[in-house]
Amino acid sequence: MSAGINEILKERSLEEIEATLDYFDAYPRIGHRRQDLVKALSDLFTGEPVRWLDRLMEGDLRVLARLCAAGPEIPVDLIPTDYPMVIEVLHIAKFDKSPNATDLVSVCIPSVFYDLIHNDIDAVIERKEKDGSFDVERLALGALNAFGAVPLSTFVDTIFSDFDDMAEMRSFAANLVKCPVFRLYQEEYKGTAYMVSPDVEDSQELMRKRSKMYKGVRRYASLEVPDLRAAGENSPFCFYGAHTREGQALLDMLEQTGYEGEELEYAAHSVWINSQYEPDEKNLDILLSPVTQRDAYIETYEEFVEFANVIIRYANSVPKWLLKGHSADQTGQMIYSLPEDFFREEFEENLNYGEEMMQYFDRANRVRPVPPDDPCPCGSGLSYRFCHGKYVS
Repeated sequence: MSAGINEILKERSLEEIEATLDYFDAYPRIGHRRQDLVKALSDLFTGEPVRWLDRLMEGDLRVLARLCAAGPEIPVDLIPTDYPMVIEVLHIAKFDKSPNATDLVSVCIPSVFYDLIHNDIDAVIERKEKDGSFDVERLALGALNAFGAVPLSTFVDTIFSDFDDMAEMRSFAANLVKCPVFRLYQEEYKGTAYMVSPDVEDSQELMRKRSKMYKGVRRYASLEVPDLRAAGENSPFCFYGAHTREGQALLDMLEQTGYEGEELEYAAHSVWINSQYEPDEKNLDILLSPVTQRDAYIETYEEFVEFANVIIRYANSVPKWLLKGHSADQTGQMIYSLPEDFFREEFEENLNYGEEMMQYFDRANRVRPVPPDDPCPCGSGLSYRFCHGKYVS
């Protein structure tokens, strides 16, 4: 087993080896030559797989479990994440992001790592679910994603605000110190320690915009712990407000327009993250893309407006990074709205084009019906069964 790991480690740069040892808190106390570091990492991987598995985030562990269930070197197609997963950065799994790749990313687990962890991965996940480790991670991640960036002291006050029992608080604190979120996403800004969401691309720019454009928002919002905990679930595709009126309306609308399973989780997550950006025409286009990309499910422009307003009401109700966790509805700032006749021309053009294509297809292919899983001839990109085929009785 060590021989296989050593072959893999030969291909890694010294910086990658050092970063991996640092992440797992396994940097040797003595001996800092490359050969010493390779041995230390090899010993960690082969001798204590449960120890290093325990340091991974929930999302990474669940992906590893899926890869192990598929088998060594067997590719599994996943929806790409907004930011690199730990198992990708540390090369524990292989991510195919070649230019010829589809919208999905192909991921597999090397045989060496499969042999090391496939007997332990499910037990590690089950234990962390039972001992509260995942609960702590979800709360921490939900708070970061709600605030975007928050001083460490405010972060701690927020997530500890729901405790009355001192013993429970101590247990939670012990788990928080070991939590990957707490270790990974700390940054410093002007001498103050901050916790920063992994979905924030440029924390420095976020902080500058806050102080320059939204300086009237002085205090960080008081957010409810149950809401934050729920917002940290389904990492890395977290979603705020699943139990709010606006959040439930958004989920219902997305299901009505054909989203389901992981695709539904990703669409809801995307709406939440895109709600964070300042309202302008470009950002409105991006915010509404889960609907505009589903025109095959929308029969009239009035229905499109109805669905678009579901997204806008949700976007105005959620905590905003630039507003320190306050919503647009609460502050009257960063309000999204739908301009009159927005997207009407494009919608009607797409509808007419689809109808013309189907008429042509019907004339040219009366003998051979469309197989349900073939691409719909209208050009929507959906399979026939989920597009024009759903109208065929």
